[in-house]
Amino acid sequence: MKSYKEWKKINESAQQTRYSVGVNYRTSPGDVLDIYAKISLGYVSASMKKYGYHTKHVYTEAPYRLLISSGNWDDGEHIVLVSWDHKNKCFVLSNGFYNKMRKTVSVTNSTSCKHDTASKISQEAYKMMEDLKETPDRKTMKLKPAKMKTGPKN
Repeated sequence: MKSYKEWKKINESAQQTRYSVGVNYRTSPGDVLDIYAKISLGYVSASMKKYGYHTKHVYTEAPYRLLISSGNWDDGEHIVLVSWDHKNKCFVLSNGFYNKMRKTVSVTNSTSCKHDTASKISQEAYKMMEDLKETPDRKTMKLKPAKMKTGPKN
């Protein structure tokens, strides 16, 4: 065991990590839950990336959410949305379609998550993404290309 003199030589400056939480005497329980939601969504994002999916975070405005996609964020592609519900203090899993022009998600179905740990939420999101693989994407109508002239026919 170290003596008090050896402990006194330790640098007292705290190093912040990616998931550090700043809590002081003015922190409210709602603030702590918001921080918890951000950390949990970060862990869900990391696990979904391990499964090979693409993710986007939205932490700048409430509700905090994580968008999970299987590809390159194409128009009409299926998206799973994991969001934090401030009123009910739980996570909500939603699925919908991504709109590339507006960068929005049209939600078709939402369910409250049964669990509150990041590992269980990521398992539920993975199951939802696997179920969505079989359903076709919502394709937008595309313009038909103009037929090109091939030149005179002999």
